Amino acid sequence: MPISGVVISCLQGEAEQVAGQVSALDGVEMHGLLADGQIVAVVEGNTVNDEVAIVSRLHEMDGIAAVRIAYHNFEDEI
Repeated sequence: MPISGVVISCLQGEAEQVAGQVSALDGVEMHGLLADGQIVAVVEGNTVNDEVAIVSRLHEMDGIAAVRIAYHNFEDEI
């Protein structure tokens, strides 16, 4: 199961609104909203393609300037 830590950079003044939308997405767990308008979150999907789809959806959301992967791990479940 792939899991990625991401940092989401928001447009100025949009971070709180974006945080609400991000935290409502399936497969995304928000861990923090930083003072500089960045969101720290974990993205988890059943497959790599599912995870890519979630990150692509984040890229398309209004108020988001960038989504950067800070960490990625893939483990097979037994």
